[in-house]
Amino acid sequence: MPAMRPRRRWRAAWGLAVLAGLAAALGLLGQAQTPWAPAVDHATLTAGPAWVHSRPFEAARLREDGRLRPQVDAPAPGDDAAWEAVQLPLREAARRDLPAQAQPRPLRVWWYRVAYTVPAGVQGPLALYVPRVVGGAVQVIRHEGDHWALLWDGADRWREQWNRPVFVDLGAAPPAGTTVHLAVGLLRYDSGQHQLSRVRVGPREPLARDDAWRRLLQLTLPQVGSLTFLALGACALLHWLRRPREPAYLLFFCSSAVWALRALHYTIDMPADRAAYSWFWWASQASLSWGMLLIYLFAFRFDARSYPRVERLLTVFVAAVSLLSMPVPGSPLSSLAQLHALNTVVALLVTGWLTGVAWRGAAPEFRVIVGVLWFNLALGAHDLLLVAGQVSVESAYLLPVGTFVMLLAFLYAVQRRYTAAMEAVEQVNAGLEARLAEREIELRQQHERLHEVGREQALLLERQRLMRDMHDGLGSTLMSSLVLAEQGRLAPDALAGVLRECLDDLRLVIDSLEPIEHDLVTLLASLRHRLGRRLEGAGLVLHWDVQDLPPLPWLNPPDALQVLRIVQEVLTNVLKHASARHVCIATRALGDQVRVQVQDDGCGFAPGPAGAGRGLRHLALRAARLGGRLEVDSAVGRGTRVVLDLPLRRDTAP
Repeated sequence: MPAMRPRRRWRAAWGLAVLAGLAAALGLLGQAQTPWAPAVDHATLTAGPAWVHSRPFEAARLREDGRLRPQVDAPAPGDDAAWEAVQLPLREAARRDLPAQAQPRPLRVWWYRVAYTVPAGVQGPLALYVPRVVGGAVQVIRHEGDHWALLWDGADRWREQWNRPVFVDLGAAPPAGTTVHLAVGLLRYDSGQHQLSRVRVGPREPLARDDAWRRLLQLTLPQVGSLTFLALGACALLHWLRRPREPAYLLFFCSSAVWALRALHYTIDMPADRAAYSWFWWASQASLSWGMLLIYLFAFRFDARSYPRVERLLTVFVAAVSLLSMPVPGSPLSSLAQLHALNTVVALLVTGWLTGVAWRGAAPEFRVIVGVLWFNLALGAHDLLLVAGQVSVESAYLLPVGTFVMLLAFLYAVQRRYTAAMEAVEQVNAGLEARLAEREIELRQQHERLHEVGREQALLLERQRLMRDMHDGLGSTLMSSLVLAEQGRLAPDALAGVLRECLDDLRLVIDSLEPIEHDLVTLLASLRHRLGRRLEGAGLVLHWDVQDLPPLPWLNPPDALQVLRIVQEVLTNVLKHASARHVCIATRALGDQVRVQVQDDGCGFAPGPAGAGRGLRHLALRAARLGGRLEVDSAVGRGTRVVLDLPLRRDTAP
């Protein structure tokens, strides 16, 4: 067994012990005279003894609508023979001497008389406060010297009186030493039973605080708990509608809805119709069984194993007790104590079995839910003993407090599942990110390899182009010159001129490779730098009238070489044939074109087929390959003007 397993078991045992202690503490607080409230001076209160007098209730006191009329005919406080001393709190059992099927069931009223002597120093209003009265309609009367006067009539609240304290204002306090005689009357059937807590009389302010705390515990707390549970259950339902494969959220919602039905009898007024009241009370009590079933089904969803047989048995049991406890004649489970006793036995068995499952190793949320189940079982056992009269009537029902603890356990379990899902998603995302990073590295490496291959291919193509250009231009000239030199037909000056032309052509090839960023002006400036000295040596004056031009996106090294060769050829013709003294190179931007113009003041020539040689035709072909146009304007005796128009943008290669 792993080393951590015993430590986890000790943690579970300590958790159960803490929850059991908390349940016991809540039970003691529920039985306290002033639960969770400031201390009250008991010297100013009457806590007993009391005197009881009971008599049959006259049928004539029933109103036409069936409701009770005020009952104020208790014996006088001084009639000691009519009153019997009792100690509060008490539980009055049902009479055993009545026929089993007495029709109609006889009504009886019990009067509990208390006497309160006003102590010295008490000023302000007085009040009567009874924490709990169970089993009958309540009326409060006050003796006014020669008769009883009705102070408070709770006959119409008979059905709700079991969970609502009685608080009656008595008005201003009489002088110190005065004895105030009060009586609390309980009207019920002889076949029933009732319970009465201590009757407290004294200054209004401390009793009002106790009453407020009692109402908070018995009325407000169940209502807030059920509404909070129901609101979170609605959120769980919305989540389940988006993800129906997670039934735990649907069970969470169903549990909240069933508990909201269960908590209704703590806070609302019961139906006045007897049949409606019976069915409402049955639904409220049966919902406790269904809530127990749903809580167990919810807990099963947080264990790695499934228990379909246990789930079916629990469902059959809850359906059976719900049917057997229906308010119909001959129902075998008409007693509320019997129904809750069966629920308690089954809950103990199932929770004990779940404890063994959790002890052998389970998820933390499963162990927390099991611990909270034991906590709520302790609270439920306390409430069952309170219903059966085995716990003081001054205690309060504690199971609504368990709603908040169970709600926290549910939220913890859902939060753990949500956190686990988020962690799984984060792990998947981390894995995907790692794989994506690996793919990015691979793609980057492939891109670098492709870039290297592309660069090598571009270099290879450029090398092939250079070799082709040098072979077609420089190589051809050198070969023809070599043949002429070998044959002795080329003079040294002519050979030097050929070599000079070859050197210029080689320089043009090199200049075309320089990075010029598609700038034609920079390209022409490099040509000027190369040919400047040669032009000056030949006695030509170069006029540079070059203006800024927009970049030509298509001007790559091969096209740049063609432009340089066109301009060089024109300048070479000027040097060889024009006998010019001045030459001008100018550029202009003309809309969607740029213009390069070379003009000299030489002898010129006659245009036309006779005057135009192969050189000009080759220049025109080069310009056409660039997508441009070459024009030659010349006349004998007035020089030559060569115009090269190039497009600003070129969609496709010519």
